[in-house]
Amino acid sequence: MKISIVVPTRNRCEFLKYCLQTCLFSEDQDIEVVVSDNNSVDATKEVVESLSDPRLKYVNPGTDLSMRQNFEYALSHATGDYVIFIGDDDGILPNGIATLRYLIGKHQPDIIVWRHITYIWPHKEGGPKEGLLKFRYRDFCGPLYSLEPMKIFEEFCQGKLTSYRDGANIYHGCVARSVIDRVKEAGGEYFQGQIPDVNTAISNLTAAKSVMWIRNPVSIAGAGEKSNGTAMNSTNVASAKQKKIVSSFTSLASEDAVTPEIDLRIRSIVAYVYANLYRVNHMHLDNKFTLNHTAWRQHILADMRKFPLEHQCWDVLEDFFAKIDPEYHYQGYEKSEKPLEKERPVTARTGKLKKPGKVPAKQLENVATVVSWLQSVTGKPYFPSKIVPVALLGQGIKAIEMRRNIGTLK
Repeated sequence: MKISIVVPTRNRCEFLKYCLQTCLFSEDQDIEVVVSDNNSVDATKEVVESLSDPRLKYVNPGTDLSMRQNFEYALSHATGDYVIFIGDDDGILPNGIATLRYLIGKHQPDIIVWRHITYIWPHKEGGPKEGLLKFRYRDFCGPLYSLEPMKIFEEFCQGKLTSYRDGANIYHGCVARSVIDRVKEAGGEYFQGQIPDVNTAISNLTAAKSVMWIRNPVSIAGAGEKSNGTAMNSTNVASAKQKKIVSSFTSLASEDAVTPEIDLRIRSIVAYVYANLYRVNHMHLDNKFTLNHTAWRQHILADMRKFPLEHQCWDVLEDFFAKIDPEYHYQGYEKSEKPLEKERPVTARTGKLKKPGKVPAKQLENVATVVSWLQSVTGKPYFPSKIVPVALLGQGIKAIEMRRNIGTLK
């Protein structure tokens, strides 16, 4: 049973090198690492060729693709029975791969999702000058839960869930080939939206029969000044570098045959979740579910007011609302520096901010040094129990072990 780790990339070889190192740290010989180079003009190909490993595969379309198209192109070259997508500034934990292998062998779920942890790369301009790893001890070796995909979809429709991370992700998630094939049957291609991770987190719910969620990281989500997510969704004023990233993304997306699910001037990820929910409900389920448009508008309005004035495109947003909900009446919203209290969402689930862990500075240089340090701290791979009390007891013991190991490593 092969697991494919797919890494789409474009002109970010300085991050990709360390990302691939983490993927290849694993001793598992039945994985493949597919690098889909979206016609980069930097040293991306040379970086891949410098890593001699038969599990590593490099592909390049030879022309500029939209992000969605590059994800689709990358997927077409993955041969695994299960597929994981990560970004080129992210990382994979070898112990996490061992956990996945155990869960797939024991339970054969359609999809496995997990609580990933976050690493912020050192910034040359603005942001932290040193790397930062965000984690909590309870993020490791926690309970394993079985989830009902269509129940989750219904909670999205009602606006009780608004974060795509609460969906069935292939981006920092592991999806069976059978699910991918079922999604493609309903939409032609697997990635059917211009924000591919958001789109598939929703569409996978309609095709999966079983989803398992584990509180134990398989991957590390990287973030930095050149991250697409940071550039597109930052609530701060964008830098010149970030504006260039956004311009390139928008230009390539506009040339894609798949129409963007939302006007790309809208930056709110919550709005993209809403748009994909509407699209998937129509394309995959023949409008079986009813969307709570009022609740979703409240969430989006609150999110939009977090952005700088230059990105509060209310007229565009209202056109979007009217397109999805024929009964919508234009409100004539005005730009505002602060959110309106009455428009703050009250039903969405929110999480607490993660506190930085105590990691030596030398281990925060890049995602590969972070993964190496975490492997030393966490010890043996985690093989979870579905019995929650047993898992919680093991989690407490692991937290003590991790604290002791951190003290020893210092």
